[in-house]
Amino acid sequence: MASKSTDINLITFSVRVYQLLLRAYPAKFQREYGSEMLQVFQDCCLRTVRQGGTNGIVRLWVATLLDLVQSVISEHSQKEVQMKKEMKPEDIRMAGWALIAGGVMFLISMSFLVMRDPSLWAVSFLLIVYISMPLLVVGLLGLRTRYGEKVGGFGKNILLMGAILGPLTSLIVLVGNFLSGWMWLSGHAVLLACLTLFGFVALYKRPLPRWNGVPLIAGIWYPIMFFFYRITRNTLDWEVPISVSVAILFGIQGIALAALGYILKSDAPEDTAAPA
Repeated sequence: MASKSTDINLITFSVRVYQLLLRAYPAKFQREYGSEMLQVFQDCCLRTVRQGGTNGIVRLWVATLLDLVQSVISEHSQKEVQMKKEMKPEDIRMAGWALIAGGVMFLISMSFLVMRDPSLWAVSFLLIVYISMPLLVVGLLGLRTRYGEKVGGFGKNILLMGAILGPLTSLIVLVGNFLSGWMWLSGHAVLLACLTLFGFVALYKRPLPRWNGVPLIAGIWYPIMFFFYRITRNTLDWEVPISVSVAILFGIQGIALAALGYILKSDAPEDTAAPA
């Protein structure tokens, strides 16, 4: 009975996570195929558990994630072709402003954490999860739209993955109630890690009109600090000597994110005059 109950819980959890992952697809695709894909995945889970147990579910998830990543990139690429035809300069400028605001919100929320005042942590949680994250997602998509063709397939797709996996990670953490050990900060770690990889590509391809090192500076510090503390400590327990250096690094990162938004805002394409 215990084993059967565990299998049911495993299937239920897997279906909930898969349902969240489906949000990575464009909205139109979700409406047309989301319910059918969810039902197929649930049937696969039931069949896999009966035949292979827990190990079978792990293998199913590996195959599903590989297929999901390829499919999401393909669907968004098709959507992007249409978006580029309809892209307006103000859309790029708005994405730049979103990146500036997201960087400022990130800096403020990190400052609250470094102060080590528990009364401010709830405010930091709200700022970083519900305000900074959506703004940064819009900013990354703006970077992808503006510079995607210049940085090539990897740089273009890594920005898309950051815009998808960042908020999905936060959503999975919230729905699964994995909030201990400051795991609610993990979504930004994923998003900014993807921005870091884009930053390395930008140093080589130089797609920006100036300051091509800014994307790397804007992305690299937070993922390093987050994953370092996750590996070396059970919680992000910053001690006083460390908190000063952490505050400086996060300050640099917040400023770099805002600077990257300024570059994007200032580099919006010119309006194309309609033919007479």
